[in-house]
Amino acid sequence: MSEPELQGPIAAPPAASGAAHPPLPVIFQDADVVAVSKPSGLLVHRDEHHREAPAALQVVRDQTGRHLYPFHRLDRATSGILLFAFSRRAAAAWQEALAAADAHKDYVALLRWPGSVPGLGDQWACEQPLTDDKDVPRAARSEFVLAERFRHAALVGCRIATGRYHQIRRHANHSGRHVIGDTTHGKGRINAFYRERYALRRLFLHLQRVRLRHPETGLWLELSDPLPAELAVVLERLRAEAA
Repeated sequence: MSEPELQGPIAAPPAASGAAHPPLPVIFQDADVVAVSKPSGLLVHRDEHHREAPAALQVVRDQTGRHLYPFHRLDRATSGILLFAFSRRAAAAWQEALAAADAHKDYVALLRWPGSVPGLGDQWACEQPLTDDKDVPRAARSEFVLAERFRHAALVGCRIATGRYHQIRRHANHSGRHVIGDTTHGKGRINAFYRERYALRRLFLHLQRVRLRHPETGLWLELSDPLPAELAVVLERLRAEAA
């Protein structure tokens, strides 16, 4: 999460006072759904701990002028593709399509490399059960594949078959290859090094591609969102050092 579990449709609450946020880039929109590019640090929707904070739900509602129903979530620190529906019916249909076995959510992450687990290899899966908010273990599966290797880190493609809270971050940490910039499940010393040397001041985790069947047409729909500039520049500096 984006990693938190998919949740049922929730109508957007009335706007609350708080700092304004600029409109989000629209990746795709039709009569039933809108997909936007969410930046790192922006909530999907407000909660009891962030009643006045800007949130994507309110931002996209205001820029489209439509009532929204969330059926897909991203962790606040994660950037990338975020979807909202325009009706309760559409939210249910799109949630089902996104959860289908042949639908894919492809993330890209910068991980510590080679990590602390010997012999893990360049392609691996983690099925460590993850506890929910009631401390109940839930089945979870994440798949990882090396895309580009650097001196002490690697760009890795991540795909999740379940949607547990912080799933990629927790499974990466369990694999001994935590996500760089993760202040909850990562390593503070390593995060500080990347912050000072490469100006990485956020979690390096981005939902780059979503592929699913359109609920109305049955045709494949592929959405993509390139790496944001603040992550792309980190890769440029890592590649320059490698060269």
